[in-house]
Amino acid sequence: MKLANAGVFANALWWHHIGPNTQATNFLWQFDFQVDDASLSAAQALEFDMFQFLENNNYMMGSECNYASGYWDVWDAQNMHWRQTSIACPKFQPGVWHHVQWVGQRSPDANKYTFVTLTVDGVDYPVNKTYSAQKIAWKPEIGVQFQLDVNATGKPYSEWVDNVTLTVW
Repeated sequence: MKLANAGVFANALWWHHIGPNTQATNFLWQFDFQVDDASLSAAQALEFDMFQFLENNNYMMGSECNYASGYWDVWDAQNMHWRQTSIACPKFQPGVWHHVQWVGQRSPDANKYTFVTLTVDGVDYPVNKTYSAQKIAWKPEIGVQFQLDVNATGKPYSEWVDNVTLTVW
């Protein structure tokens, strides 16, 4: 899949719903991606999210490589705010396939979700950050999404995504 975006502080979002699975509490999401040369000067952030909507809760296990700060951020759904991690995220080398893997968990009795581990190009980073779900009125669903955020330059850039798998149990 190719994503492309342009425009001052614009974003482009692609999502895929897999279907409901009310029993799933563990998530392993893997994918390969690459960006073009323009991303080095045009990207604000590269966003990668997996989610579960269940029993009026949004477990949005959102993450982004925040080019503006140089760190990985994770999404605090209840407070609707990005939380910076201590994991550095330098700009990705263009024209090269990079492999990302996220491990997440949902706490079935506490309406919470945990970012367990991030793996980038074979290097594991323990995250272990837990947040509360956001209250919603959506039907049950599991899925993934990718988002390109453009910075103040408004310049166009592209991202390619391949080999996407989400394993739940």
